[in-house]
Amino acid sequence: MRSLAYGEILWDIIEGEPFLGGAPFNFASHLARFGATSYIISRVGDDDLGKKATTMALQYGVGTRYIQQDATLPTGTVEVILQNGQPDYTIFENVAYDNIQYQEFAEKPDTASFDVFYFGSLIQRNSASALTLKGILSNYCFQHVFYDVNLRKGGYSKSIIHESLSKCTILKLNIDEVPVVSEMLFDQTQDLKSFAEQISKKYEISVVIITAADKGCFVFHQGILHEVAGIQIELCDGVGAGDAFSAAFVYSYVNGKNVAEAARIANRIGAFVASRQGPIPDYPDEIIHLVTAS
Repeated sequence: MRSLAYGEILWDIIEGEPFLGGAPFNFASHLARFGATSYIISRVGDDDLGKKATTMALQYGVGTRYIQQDATLPTGTVEVILQNGQPDYTIFENVAYDNIQYQEFAEKPDTASFDVFYFGSLIQRNSASALTLKGILSNYCFQHVFYDVNLRKGGYSKSIIHESLSKCTILKLNIDEVPVVSEMLFDQTQDLKSFAEQISKKYEISVVIITAADKGCFVFHQGILHEVAGIQIELCDGVGAGDAFSAAFVYSYVNGKNVAEAARIANRIGAFVASRQGPIPDYPDEIIHLVTAS
């Protein structure tokens, strides 16, 4: 399986301690842990944090061919404050990942042979990176296009969400984001099944995933809403748990698991990450085996 994530590489400063992250980078890193060929298109600054991020990406198994370097803008950072284990983010603007350049990506070799393309909302807050995303989705074909809504203050709009939904085949959002998106697009709050049915039909989306933390998740596919029970854990921090869920679901689904089984596996992986500190904790062998076992 070959995957290409698009978006932010940044440093999460969690209670004063830096952790390499950003939802697309977390996604790419977790996929690499499962044995996928995993790349990310992003941009870092010509600074110590940027150099360290690129070095660590290789250590995580993420291909760095499409990581660009910006001569003037700094590498992205986010201040994270935990409230009962759940993260609250302050995301700084005018950083390198806001300026991803299409031509720098297109000039690289081997830019068409990927099974999965991943993107989110935050990376579209700036016109430069938004235009590059549009160019990639217009000029390259992918079997699966995964859109993680991942609403962040100042990082989304109705037009961003509408355009993104029109491009994806797999949609993921959390249960708190459902009423926000429902009101934005349909001028009403809907129950989960009605929302999934309507958004799937309107945008021709094959799979709609709604995560609900320790309560599990819901997956809508071929007219059926599957409810998958959650995993009870002692929460350390929730940073990156959703991205781990996404990676485990994609890996399992693309490699032949049905949506319910892929979601059960993804719940286990997301719960494990939430029980550890930081977005990309070390995996014991039994956790990796949960995903990779045939």
